[in-house]
Amino acid sequence: MKELFRVPDFPDPEQQRHAKILVVTQFAAIIMTFLIVVFSVIFTSDHPEIIYMGIVGMVAIASSFFLLRMGKIKASGWIIVILGWAIFTLDLALISGIRGVNVLGQVLIVMFAGLAISGRVAMQITVVNLVANFLVLTLEQKGILAHPAPLPANFTRWFIQTIYTGLAATYIWRADTLIKNALNKSQNTADQYRALFERTSDGVVIMDLDWKIISTNEQALLMLGFSEKEFVGLNTNQWKNYEDPELTKERQSQILKGDNLPTFEESLIKKDGTKITVEMSQTLVYDTNLNPQHIQCILRDITVRKVYEKELKQQALFDPLTNLPNRILFENQYKILSSSQTDDKGLVAVLFVDLDDFKLVNDTYGHGAGDRVLQIVGARLQASLRDSDTVARMGGDEFIIILDHMQHKD
Repeated sequence: MKELFRVPDFPDPEQQRHAKILVVTQFAAIIMTFLIVVFSVIFTSDHPEIIYMGIVGMVAIASSFFLLRMGKIKASGWIIVILGWAIFTLDLALISGIRGVNVLGQVLIVMFAGLAISGRVAMQITVVNLVANFLVLTLEQKGILAHPAPLPANFTRWFIQTIYTGLAATYIWRADTLIKNALNKSQNTADQYRALFERTSDGVVIMDLDWKIISTNEQALLMLGFSEKEFVGLNTNQWKNYEDPELTKERQSQILKGDNLPTFEESLIKKDGTKITVEMSQTLVYDTNLNPQHIQCILRDITVRKVYEKELKQQALFDPLTNLPNRILFENQYKILSSSQTDDKGLVAVLFVDLDDFKLVNDTYGHGAGDRVLQIVGARLQASLRDSDTVARMGGDEFIIILDHMQHKD
């Protein structure tokens, strides 16, 4: 039973606000309609039409609630607006007259339309009210429409006026609460974002949809060596080094289409002309109406990390003394060449080279001299080969050479 009367949560804050206004209206209208019908039956028996209007109103409110539960906010609001306006206006024209308390009812419908649907709808209903009331007044003045008897000056009229005034106050109180909560939440979110924007160790750059920089944090300025005055207003083409222009254009197109791109690496040019390597993520940011607003770019300087990775790779694949490939890199290169070798490309030759009496050099002149001999031999071997060939140091005084595209074994 509880699930039957549950109002769904909406991801859009504006829709959630409208839904809350609708719930307040439906609850208050049920109570108001019930009390008006009861008091009218007891104190104004000469107006039995109020009973029928009350029944119609309750059916409309129930229909509005179940439409709201189905997530159809506008349809739920329009049911109350249309039927409420019709009941109040017909009462003005045929029952209570232009002096009747249901003028207050029309005002409530305008307030409700603005809070639960939109300000534009409230203006439209206001114009319709003004036209309808003017027509009713004109018809009464010309005698075409019989003068209805307004509600007598008794407790019932005062009660109905009180109910309408209370409902209006409820609208204003509820709307004020929702607006304050929304503003507080928005302010808290803005403060959190500002703190993150200003204090994060990453650079944050905000660009418009033409890729022109409109805002940046201090970290991005320090990273790239610009002042804020110099940086804001630049197009990204003026500071980004595109190693692959076509790939960059493709990424920009994907971002503007709303695609979520994974973080990628990019080289950027600092103000002094030097380059840094960054990890970059770009996101298209939307406004509350889901229209593209700007592009947020987050930069993380990984230049030191890339240098460290290069050093690790150098240590893992190259001999530290001669700077020649080591055994691991040699084996990888040999596997690649031997697996792709075909008859029309020739043969792969492997030459093994060592130094005779190298131990005598170390024993006579010391290990420093021996290391220098290995460096000179490695450099001479590399200089005597083609660019496509590979010379590697296997260890000690042993070198190995790969000669690619050999036509004869000799």
